[in-house]
Amino acid sequence: MRTRRRYLAVQLHSKDELPTESALRNTIWQQLQELYGELGVSRIGFWLIAYHPDSQTAIFRCQHDQVSPLRAALATIRSINSIPIVFQVVGISGTIRKAVTLLPDLDPHMVIHPRKHR
Repeated sequence: MRTRRRYLAVQLHSKDELPTESALRNTIWQQLQELYGELGVSRIGFWLIAYHPDSQTAIFRCQHDQVSPLRAALATIRSINSIPIVFQVVGISGTIRKAVTLLPDLDPHMVIHPRKHR
């Protein structure tokens, strides 16, 4: 059976320059591990699909039944590398295509699609 996933369209708010993609991904991973442990992180299935500092947007992927834990982790992050930041979940979708439409400032052609794992 195919794995069901959800895609979170997120707007990032910061008065300073946004962090790098690796800093963003690492901070979220660390926060998820701190809150839920390694087993919890593996259940959540977090993945950074797209990140665009210019439009201050990102798309995150998780398992369909793990949206709340991911949202909770995002809500507890206050800064990344001393850069104050707030995450606003604009919408949740079952497809990347729909998640992109939830972010009006995001160019759909800029989204990198994940490799399909079978």
